[in-house]
Amino acid sequence: MRGRLHLAWVVVSLLAAGGAVGGALGAQPGEPPPLHSGTQKILMPQRVLGIRRSYYVHVPAVDRTTPLPIVVALHGAFSTGREFERLSGFSALADREGFIVVYPQGIGLGNLFRHWNSGHCCGRARKMNLDDVGFVLASVEDAARRTPVDRSRLYVTGFSNGGMLAYRIAAEHPDIVAAVAVVSGTIGGRPAANEPEWSLPRPRQPVAVLAMHGRADANVPYDGGRGAQSHGTTTAISVARSIGLWVDVDGCNADPQLKWLAQGRIERRVWSGCRRDTQVVLYSLKDWGHQWPDAKSLDGFDAASQIWQFFAQHGTAP
Repeated sequence: MRGRLHLAWVVVSLLAAGGAVGGALGAQPGEPPPLHSGTQKILMPQRVLGIRRSYYVHVPAVDRTTPLPIVVALHGAFSTGREFERLSGFSALADREGFIVVYPQGIGLGNLFRHWNSGHCCGRARKMNLDDVGFVLASVEDAARRTPVDRSRLYVTGFSNGGMLAYRIAAEHPDIVAAVAVVSGTIGGRPAANEPEWSLPRPRQPVAVLAMHGRADANVPYDGGRGAQSHGTTTAISVARSIGLWVDVDGCNADPQLKWLAQGRIERRVWSGCRRDTQVVLYSLKDWGHQWPDAKSLDGFDAASQIWQFFAQHGTAP
């Protein structure tokens, strides 16, 4: 299993760097320089629309002789990796808890309007059918060549369009993702009124899943369909149907445990009894729109901290 997993990561990296395995094997480039503590930007070999793809990576100032867990954090549409670092607070949390954060960047116009091909969304990335799943995994592999990482503790999270891509990565590669957390994203929808619905492929094995979604989200409506601020004629699959997929795949008990948080502003449902010690958790945020949950606005409820606590409970890929 571990040998096949290592080979899969190497192939992804070679495809990303050389465009084909044969071309990549023709040259043996030297090892990339190691990462230093803090946040730095890394340029990847791939070019899209003439621009080299890139990611940011944050490394905590800790002893790195022991491989560290790695969190992939995916920005929403029209944002950047650097902006998501500031918005989410994951880097500061990584310094306290001791994990690495990789912030891949979608395509855009220069450093503007960056977005992802998550399947049914969004923009040019979807129309070009970019392999953003492959790019994200290649970014992780590149970081792993530069600093020791614990591959069995690979976690993926994202907001909005980035959350949709996080779901897709977990669904297509459940063997290497230990857990996934999505904020304001669902498992698919209609790209346009005249196009068929797209939904995640059914995962081959269970994955631990956490989701957060505002009930007043006007971009990706909680109950599905098209919201007042949805892009174009794009529609979304509902949160209930999205969570239902994972509850079914993970083989969880049908009836979740319910608890209210933040003085009744947040409803938490936990599906337990799942296969392979996985779990499905849903935070439904009352009167909350399409934005990242933060402690100042939600009575101390901080999305990054809640996500990391969930990740830490699911320590190894299935």
